[in-house]
Order: sequence, then structure tokens, then C-alpha cells
Amino acid sequence: METDNELEKIISPLLDGMGLSLVEISIGRHRGDVKVNLVLYKNEGISLDDLTKAQKILRPRLELEFDRGDLSMEISSPGMSRVIKSTREYPIFVGRKIRLLLDEEWIEGTLKGSDDDSISIETDSEELDIPMKQIRKARLN
Repeated sequence: METDNELEKIISPLLDGMGLSLVEISIGRHRGDVKVNLVLYKNEGISLDDLTKAQKILRPRLELEFDRGDLSMEISSPGMSRVIKSTREYPIFVGRKIRLLLDEEWIEGTLKGSDDDSISIETDSEELDIPMKQIRKARLN
């Protein structure tokens, strides 16, 4: 197993079956050890039981993929005020409150949708389409 994208293609169908979304994945290697970090999300809120179930289902598959029985694995939720790190996260968080830094101004609203080029948010007074390139920082609120 070489890349995060390859691993994502393998585990996403398993997560979909549990009603979970993959927010972030990272693979670390150090002196022959492999550590996989996953951040998972569920619209209704993710519970400790959800994370435990995901661990039980994913661990055997990851051990096969990496050909390692001593794989280190960490699974967590994104947290209440997660900093959005990639454009692929916006569709996952549709319906959530979001805070954006555009130039020197922070705006807040509800994330209504996104595509490759822009996101749509609803503030208290209007609905805005904001090009991705204008977003300096984004955080769940």
C-alpha cells in the first residue's frame, strides 16, 4: 500500500456501509512501523461505539493491505471546530455551521453546498457563492 488515495478507495465502501464518511487519512512510516490515522464523520454525530465498530471492521483489512499484524491505527472524529484542510471536506460538512476567512474578514453561515470551484453558504442575511481561491481559512463553527 503506497498512497492515501489507494487506501481511501479500499476503506470508503466499508465506511459507507456503516454510515460514516472519511474526512482525513494519513499514513506514517517510521523504522518499519506503519501508523494509519483516520478522521471519520457521521451527520447525526459520531459516537464512541461508531469509532469502535469502525476500528473492528477496518483493522483486519488494513493489516492485510500493509501485510502487518502490528499495525498502529488511530481513529477519531473531526471535532466541533475542525479546521477544514482540503476541498474534499466541504461536501461532507454540508448543513454545518462554518466560519470562513476571506482576505481580512471572517464570515459565518451554514454550508449549503460545494463543487470543485466554490462553496455556497447561507448567512443571516443572504446566500453567498464563494470561490475556493478566496478562502484563506475555513473552520467548522
